[in-house]
Amino acid sequence: MSTVIVTQDTIFKTKPVQSSALSESEKITIAKGNEYGVKIAEKEGSHYKLTLDHELVGRTVWYAFESHIQVVEAATLVITQDTVFKTKPIQSSDLPDSEKIAVSQRELAIKSFEDVGSHLKVILVNPINDRREWYVFEGHIDMLSIENYAPPQDPPPPPPPQDRGRLIAVPGKGRIYTNDPIVSGANFTWDEATKGGSRIPENANITNNIVSMAGKMQSVREKLGDRSISVTSWYRPPAINRAVGGARNSTHLQGYGVDFNAAGLSPREVQRILDPWWSGGLGYGRTFTHLDGRNYRARWNYGS
Repeated sequence: MSTVIVTQDTIFKTKPVQSSALSESEKITIAKGNEYGVKIAEKEGSHYKLTLDHELVGRTVWYAFESHIQVVEAATLVITQDTVFKTKPIQSSDLPDSEKIAVSQRELAIKSFEDVGSHLKVILVNPINDRREWYVFEGHIDMLSIENYAPPQDPPPPPPPQDRGRLIAVPGKGRIYTNDPIVSGANFTWDEATKGGSRIPENANITNNIVSMAGKMQSVREKLGDRSISVTSWYRPPAINRAVGGARNSTHLQGYGVDFNAAGLSPREVQRILDPWWSGGLGYGRTFTHLDGRNYRARWNYGS
């Protein structure tokens, strides 16, 4: 993903021509400092053709004069309502004015992000008030378009079960069989969540996350037309997550990230169906789809 940063007051246009040659309905004035997530940025003469992540005045495709913008390879944070950027992940009322700043609805390019409780810690590309590191409440974020990154190299799932499977001890659940459904009457099993019983949750909180995600995956299955779903990776203990090349803050570590394939659909087709509907994380690569239950929208490609 990329972000376009407007470096001086400019005009977004429907055609790559002089703005004076266009009607008022074919152009829009954009102030310096605005930032927008872009799916595609292509050079056309002295202009960039920009395909935005979402509509701006009813359009996603605009042209901008190349010397008035900067296109950077960075994630895009979308602020959906007026909020407060803070130096600490606490109530803004507990901070002095010097440690917080009001931020209106806008998009911002970020170098990195990290979940911290109910907040997101972000490192901005361009500083605000001479500071790049800020905390923002997750409830005020609609979408985070994350840069492409390499997919984890998790081994394939075990073959389909033929019986109730292994007896394992799961924190918060006690002794259960791996082939039993996580949610009674549903399709997903503990065998799928624990990689055949080899990845036991470290605590009851992770177990609860797995149960919650199993319910959501059942809804995903229905959304995909009740197609069979093959889980390739669900819960990963820290050592295994490192071994397969998972992200440092991977949602798999907490039990609410799932990699899967849907019968008869490519990962891109799955993403197209789920994107408008799913409110958490959704990423796809060449061979699988990732879904997670984070508290804000996130979209990315694995790049292979």
